[in-house]
Amino acid sequence: MAAVNLIGSYNYALVALSVLIAMFASYAALDLAGRVTAAGGWTRAVWLLGGAGAMGTGIWSMHYIGMLAFVLPVPVAYHWPTVLLSLLAAILASVVALGVVSRQKMGASRAVAGSVLMGAGIASMHYIGMAAMRLPATCQFNSSLVIMSVVFAVLISFAALWITFHFRDEKKGIGWEKLAGAVVMGAAIPVMHYTGMAAASFTPSGTPADLSHAVSISTLGTAGIAAVTFIVLGLALLTSWLDRRFAAQTLELQEEKLQRSEAYLAEAQRLTHTGSWAWRVAGRDALHLSEEWYRIFGFDPENGPPAFEQLLQRTHPEDRAKWKGAIDRAIDRKSDYEVEFRILLPDAATKYIHTVGHPVLNASGDLVQFVGSSTDITEPKRAEQATPLLAAIVESAHDAIVSRRLNGVITSGNKGAERLFGYAAEEAVGQNITLIIPPERRDEERTILEQLTRGERVDHFETVRMRKDGSLLDVSLTISPMKDASGRVVGASKLARDITERKRAEEALRQAQTDLAHASRLTTMGEFTASLAHEVKQPIAAIVTDANTCVRWIARDQPDLTEAREAAWRIVKGAKRASEIINRVGLLFKKGTPQRELVDVNEVAREMIVLLGDEASRHSISIRTELAEDLPHVIGDRVQLQQVMMNLIVNGVEAMYDVDGPRELTIKSQPAENNELLLSVSDNGMGLPRQQADEIFNAFFTTKTHGTGMGLRISRSIVESHGGRLWAADNSPRGASFCFTLPTKAEAHE
Repeated sequence: MAAVNLIGSYNYALVALSVLIAMFASYAALDLAGRVTAAGGWTRAVWLLGGAGAMGTGIWSMHYIGMLAFVLPVPVAYHWPTVLLSLLAAILASVVALGVVSRQKMGASRAVAGSVLMGAGIASMHYIGMAAMRLPATCQFNSSLVIMSVVFAVLISFAALWITFHFRDEKKGIGWEKLAGAVVMGAAIPVMHYTGMAAASFTPSGTPADLSHAVSISTLGTAGIAAVTFIVLGLALLTSWLDRRFAAQTLELQEEKLQRSEAYLAEAQRLTHTGSWAWRVAGRDALHLSEEWYRIFGFDPENGPPAFEQLLQRTHPEDRAKWKGAIDRAIDRKSDYEVEFRILLPDAATKYIHTVGHPVLNASGDLVQFVGSSTDITEPKRAEQATPLLAAIVESAHDAIVSRRLNGVITSGNKGAERLFGYAAEEAVGQNITLIIPPERRDEERTILEQLTRGERVDHFETVRMRKDGSLLDVSLTISPMKDASGRVVGASKLARDITERKRAEEALRQAQTDLAHASRLTTMGEFTASLAHEVKQPIAAIVTDANTCVRWIARDQPDLTEAREAAWRIVKGAKRASEIINRVGLLFKKGTPQRELVDVNEVAREMIVLLGDEASRHSISIRTELAEDLPHVIGDRVQLQQVMMNLIVNGVEAMYDVDGPRELTIKSQPAENNELLLSVSDNGMGLPRQQADEIFNAFFTTKTHGTGMGLRISRSIVESHGGRLWAADNSPRGASFCFTLPTKAEAHE
């Protein structure tokens, strides 16, 4: 009698559970593939093995849940060593799958080979698992269905590899896309399993089953397998999620560092005027041009990279052959190149460029591109060109140019320094700067050093320096601080100009002015000799009269001592008056060095009025004064100020010699602005010469028949040397006013 096959049935709840596990395992495979791909080194190996273990466990669990879903009318046990072997087959298949999909590229041949290996592993897992069954029946397989199941395993593996490869990137596989891929894979994988199950048929056997190392799976065991599977896959997904978060944070930090580095690089390129670039040899089109490169070459980044011909056109016509030749040689030799050339910008400006290029070869050794940098060396180039000229100018300069350290050691000197100080360069270099400073002037060096360390410049400082032979010379110094790259003052550059002759000329000029002023006083006083004689004659005549009177009072029979005493006192007063007149005249005739002292300008005005009053009276000229009280004193030379006042009074008096009507000279003093005093001498004479009012202060200009033309010129020089100013203006309704100011606080200038 023919044996009857055992009729089995399926527990659809377990079938659904197996499909769910397949989908969960597929989702885990997609997620783990992304981590394996993103990892490198030993971390990649850990993710590959750990992921394969979790993925293999999921596939194996789906297989056994599916086998447990098949219910036979006989008891079934499982040989656990064989079960473990099937688990190992599932893990090996997962290793193959993750290894293939984690590659940067997956070609057709690699995909086919991977799907065959993975399909064979899954089929091996399935049929090894079925071999673990222990039951009182024999198992037979339908070869057609077995082959079909293996083909399904390979095809499903190919589809799984394709889906996993394209959804492995978490940036692409987050959300519905990855979930949809997991559903498709999870639904396809059980197809092979249930096709393999359909290929098997079971016939009762009278031989009892070998139950050694065999275990029966209860409902609780089934639940345990499912629970463990979900836990393993869940832990794998949790670990992947944590690793992804950590990787994302690391990537953010790296991107931030990269952006910071790019910003630093851009700033460094801007500061060093260096632009980076990369261009492809085939077609010679630019692959990368930095922002600084665009700025240097004057192209607009908005218009995109310029063509090679555009760059060639921007190159200076005289340098195009050199630039292109360097590139062509580098291409032929596959070597570095370095070239210096000029470019012409649209605004006609010229720049000097230094370019360095480095070749990039592919795996076959073919030249594919060049990378390098271009530096704007315009300023250094121009400085380089100017350096010899500047050195020649310094060396040929007539003035002395000396450099020194802050400690005073001389580091260099030009030919002018050799001529001025008498030391050859080799004699002076290494010596202290006090070599050329007189001992009594060395305190100046401390003050100069303090200014230099503050970064200040010393301009036109006039002092005395010493030559090699010990002789002294007047010099004007201009000293500038010398700084290093960090801005720290490390020394000084000193320019010394010999002003000895200028000083002598100035002294000679001052002496000539003094002599001329003295001559002017003599001339003026000579013109008034008769008036002076008359003024001196008056007190002398009074003295003689009083002396005779005194004699008569004493010679009487009864001397009148009271009257005689009064006459004697008048003699004393007359003598003092004559002495004062002589002293004032003597001061004006005296020739000497000007002496500055506190001077009462009102007193000076009164003295000149007394001295010149008689001359004014002889020409019917009245002198009126409006002198302000309590005026501060000025610092000046009394004799020089007397001469100014005398010149202005004499000019006013002479201007009214031929005037009909009242003749009046007004002398005023009053406070002025800016701590100054204002004095004026006004007349009602003929007034200033028409169209020549600005010329009256010029030397040798005069409207007098016997004038020298120096009085007003000298007066203005004196006032200006005291820090004031002298000017003239028409007086209403007629005449002229001469006004001058003097400072009350600042010292007058020589």
